Amino acid sequence: MRAWLFIMALSVTACSASLRRPVVTTDAVSALEQVTRSSANEFDPAVSPSANAVAYEVASSPDSDARIEVMSLTDPSHGVLYDSRDTVGLEPAWTPDGSSLVFVSKTKHGSERLMQTFGQGIAKTAFVAAAGDPYMAADWPAVAPNGSTMAMSLPRVQLYESGWRKSRRIDHALGLSDLRGTGVRVVGQGTDPAFSPDGKLIAFARFTGGHTHLFVANADGTNSRQITDGPADDAEPSWSPDGERIVFSSAHGDDHWTQSNLFVVHRDGSGIVQLTEGDRVVGHPSWGHDGFIYFHANAGNHFHIWRLRVAL
Repeated sequence: MRAWLFIMALSVTACSASLRRPVVTTDAVSALEQVTRSSANEFDPAVSPSANAVAYEVASSPDSDARIEVMSLTDPSHGVLYDSRDTVGLEPAWTPDGSSLVFVSKTKHGSERLMQTFGQGIAKTAFVAAAGDPYMAADWPAVAPNGSTMAMSLPRVQLYESGWRKSRRIDHALGLSDLRGTGVRVVGQGTDPAFSPDGKLIAFARFTGGHTHLFVANADGTNSRQITDGPADDAEPSWSPDGERIVFSSAHGDDHWTQSNLFVVHRDGSGIVQLTEGDRVVGHPSWGHDGFIYFHANAGNHFHIWRLRVAL
């Protein structure tokens, strides 16, 4: 699940004191803060729509399953607002009203499935599933601003042409559905979907030309266009609150699992700016309405949630 992060962190801890160095930022960053400081590893932050809380994964050891926690950003004394506890949780995404989360969980057989929390205080959980299919597999959910559409990455999809005589397999297909998981529609290859604040566009990552790059399309998946290129692998997009820029993580080749940094680009692909640098794993950014970009990084002996503010 997150084994590669643990393996990398443990191996660097054993051989180098440099792991204690903080996240290194460029001149394009005006503020940097560490948000979480527990003894566990914390990944994949998702800041709430009102920026008063952040959801993230927590895993205490390489052998333990991750769970979802939600922490208050406005009142630290409140501590953890939600803990999925016995429910395995990965890759949280907020609904637009901030009342619930959609996240990836696992069945008792180890297959990953989408779940959604319900109720005041995010108190209950239930499977998100296509009608008649309670084991619909999906990753990286994202909920549109209208609150009724969900995008996701479908790990393996077999598309059949008319007559069911020919099929085409798509790994990491981009799918759209309602929040119940009904009427899932495949719109092409892609992962890491993120809706623009006005709900008109969707950013996602797609493997093309030997690397993973960012694309932007209409919210229904039509009219996709590539906005990053080059020798790096770009993924995990998140929109700025004004919808003009996109922050993403980028890594080079064999360093993809051991080193990555954050960049910002305009939605038309112009004006790329690097935000972090160095030999950390800095990834999964989430751009909040408070102006901060939340992300995970291994700047100590564990992965924790950090945030930075763009100066430009």
